[in-house]
Amino acid sequence: MSLLWTYHQQGSHLLLQSSLSKILRSIVTTSVHTRARQSPYVGTKDVQRTAVPDSKVSWKVNWLDYKATEYTASKVLKNPSWADDPDAKKIKGFNEFDGKIDRRSFMGEYEVDDKTNRPRNPAGRTGLSGRGLLGHWGPNHAADPVVTRWAKDQPNSKGKVLEIVLINRKDNNHLALPGGMIDEGENAFVAAKREFLEEAMNSNDDAVVEQIDKLFENADSIYKDYVDDPRNTG
Repeated sequence: MSLLWTYHQQGSHLLLQSSLSKILRSIVTTSVHTRARQSPYVGTKDVQRTAVPDSKVSWKVNWLDYKATEYTASKVLKNPSWADDPDAKKIKGFNEFDGKIDRRSFMGEYEVDDKTNRPRNPAGRTGLSGRGLLGHWGPNHAADPVVTRWAKDQPNSKGKVLEIVLINRKDNNHLALPGGMIDEGENAFVAAKREFLEEAMNSNDDAVVEQIDKLFENADSIYKDYVDDPRNTG
C-alpha cells in the first residue's frame, strides 16, 4: 500500500508506480493544469471561471486586464472550524508552518499578492479567485491512499491483474482515490488511514480498524506535489 500525498524507493514500489501510471496521470498535472480551469465550478451550476487559455496560465505571462471570477462557497464563508478567516489579510504565516496548519507548498515558495494578501496558485491562473470549496488560503494538503492487490482467477486474463480501491464521488460521479484533506496537526499517513476507513470501508468497527492498521503499517509515500483538482482557485 502506498500513499499519494498531494499538495523513492526500491523493489515493489517501483513496480507499483509503473502499474498505476495511467491512474496517477489522470490525477496529477505534468504541465498546464486543465481541471482547475473547468466551468462551471464544481458543486455549482452557474459559477463560471474566467476563461484562461493555455498560453496565459503562467503568472510570468503579462495579462493586464485579467480579472478572475470571485467565488467562495457559503459553507466556507460561515467560517467553520476547518476553514481560515474570510479575510486573507489576517493570515500571517504563508509559506511556513503556521501553528497547526502547514502553509508550505511542495512546489516551493509561492507568491502572495501585496494588496490582498492572497496567495497565487503556483501552477498558474485558474480563472477563479476566493477559496471556492477549499478551507484554507494557499495550499490545502490532502492524503490519498493507493491500495492495490494482485487479483486471482480473472476471466479472459492471461496473467495477473492489478486491482485498485476506488470510490464513486457523489459531487461529480467520477471514480477517485478514497482520500481527503489533512486535518490541522494531523500526520499525512494518519489522515490517509482515516479517510480510507470513512470513504472506502464506511466502518469504525474495531476488527476493521485493526485490519486497516496492519495494512497501513508498511505504507510509503510515492508522490508529493500539486494536483490538478477542479476545486482549485488562485
